[in-house]
Amino acid sequence: MPSWSERRRGPTREQPTPGEGSRIAGGVANGLAAWPDLRRLGALLIGGAATAVWPARWDPILVESWFRLYRVVGGKTLDRIVSRMERHLPAAPGGETHRALAEHHVRSRIEDMLGRVRGLRRSGYRPAIEIVGVEHLRSALSRGRGAVVWGMRVGSAIVMKQGLRDAGFPLVHLSRADHGSLTRTRVGLGVVAPLYRRGEDVLLRERVQIPLSDSLAYLRTVGERLAANQCVSIFGEHPGRQTIEVAVLGLSRRFALGAPSLAWRGNAGLLTAYVLRLGSFRHRLVIEEEIPVDTALPRRRFAERAVHEFAARLERSIRRHPGDWQAWFYPEIVGDSEAEQRTARRG
Repeated sequence: MPSWSERRRGPTREQPTPGEGSRIAGGVANGLAAWPDLRRLGALLIGGAATAVWPARWDPILVESWFRLYRVVGGKTLDRIVSRMERHLPAAPGGETHRALAEHHVRSRIEDMLGRVRGLRRSGYRPAIEIVGVEHLRSALSRGRGAVVWGMRVGSAIVMKQGLRDAGFPLVHLSRADHGSLTRTRVGLGVVAPLYRRGEDVLLRERVQIPLSDSLAYLRTVGERLAANQCVSIFGEHPGRQTIEVAVLGLSRRFALGAPSLAWRGNAGLLTAYVLRLGSFRHRLVIEEEIPVDTALPRRRFAERAVHEFAARLERSIRRHPGDWQAWFYPEIVGDSEAEQRTARRG
C-alpha cells in the first residue's frame, strides 16, 4: 500500500512540452479582449436569442440547413478532415467512405454547438441518450471510494455529462479555469468561458477548476469528493503537470497522469467512457470496464501504465467509430505539417 505521505503529496512540476505551456502556466488574465472572444461571445448570444423563437422540434431541420451551408462555405475544411482520415485510417470501417465519416463528424459538431446554445435557456438541451455499461460504474461505487470517469474526446462532452446525470450519477467535473475561452483575456475568462460552460454546469454536481496559478489546492477538493463516494470526471486527451508520451493512430501525443493518479491516491474506481452519435440528436454513452487500480505499484508507474491503456482504448474507439473523434478538426493534433496548419487557420 502507498504511504500516507505519497497519497497526500501533489504531483511534482515538470517542464511543459511544446504547445503545453499555455495550458499549465500560472498568471493572470492577459489584456481586456481579443477577436476570438468577441466572435465566440457573439455566436453564443445570437444563438441564444434565436433559440428563444426557434422551436426545439425544428432543430434537425436547422442542423441539416447549417450543414448544407457549411459544405459550401467550409468545403475546404471538410476536405482537410477527409484527407486526415485517409492518412491515418486508410481502411474506413464498415465500408463507409471517408467523406461520409467526415460529414458525420461535421454534423456532430453542429449539433453539439446547437446543444450548447440550447443549454443557455431554462428549457435546456434534451437529446435522446442511451447508456451502455452503467453496471461498471455501479460496481465501482459499491466499494464506497468513489469513481473517476476518464472521458475520451469521442462524441459530445455535454451529452456525457447529461447522460450520467439522467442515470443518477451527477458528476464532479475537473477542468481548467480557461475552459470555454479561446484566450486568457479578461473578457475570455470572465464572460465567454462561464457562458460557454453554462449548459454543462447545470448538469453537474460541481465543477472543480484547475487555476491558472500553480496552486494544487484543487487536488484536495477532488480527493474529498472521491472519499465521499462521488463520481469525478476528467477528460484524458490533454497534457498536464505530469505527462507521458503515447501513440494514437501513430500520432505522438502527451497525456496527463492526473486521472489515474487521483484514482490511485483514493483507491477509487477508474473507468473510461465515450459517446457515439447514432443519428439526429440520438446518442449512446458507453462506459467501459474498469482499469484495475494497483496501489501496490508506485503511483507514477501505475499512472503511466493506465495512460497507455487509455490510449489503447481510445485508438480502438476511434477505429470503430472514426466520425465521432473530435480531434479530426484540429490540425495540430492530427499531424498536419506546419504549412497545412497555416492553411487551416486561414480557413
